[in-house]
Amino acid sequence: MLTPIHWLLSLMASALRLGAGAAAAPVETEQPIILYEFEGCPFCRIAREAISEAGVTVLVRPCPKAGKRFRPQVKEEGGKAQFPYLVDPNMNVRMYESADIAAHIRKNYGSKIRPFIHWLGPVNLMASSLGVMIRLIAGTFLSHSREPEKPLEFYGAERHPGARLVKERLCEMELEYIWRSQAPEGKIAPHLNDPNTGQEITGAAAINRHLRNAYRS
Repeated sequence: MLTPIHWLLSLMASALRLGAGAAAAPVETEQPIILYEFEGCPFCRIAREAISEAGVTVLVRPCPKAGKRFRPQVKEEGGKAQFPYLVDPNMNVRMYESADIAAHIRKNYGSKIRPFIHWLGPVNLMASSLGVMIRLIAGTFLSHSREPEKPLEFYGAERHPGARLVKERLCEMELEYIWRSQAPEGKIAPHLNDPNTGQEITGAAAINRHLRNAYRS
């Protein structure tokens, strides 16, 4: 259940980032870009903000601590379990390091604008780390779930407080999803399409309730 304190803490986490992670019109790629990350990681937040502002569509494979579905893939492909990790088959690129991922996204896709806080060096990482603490490390540890046959489709900007509450749950449950920062025309973010059940759900509370009911094991 999402209580007012959840919303308040998520809003505070967004405020700390000085507007970084806005929504942008979706940029589709020939082959899906894959992002391995977890919500409770301050470095991953920096990469997600660049992705959100560029509008590039990515396939997110959540890697909470103790996760078994996607964490092993990162170590197998890249040699170490470090996050975030990006696989871009369109550019034949595989990379760690949030700053490198953000630079790659800005250079090759969508918006070229670097969020103000990303210029602030240590302050950038400090604010991102504080945001994780404010959210009480939500989106960090595994919560067992049933794996869906098809990836979910989620719409919501990185800086959107409600979208954060959903992405934390998606991460904890290791639910793979296609992420676009801007909601479809006529819809309001956060918004979820579930191709496994045929349902479309709008609103953080309703989406999280659906995830629990459909995939909690």
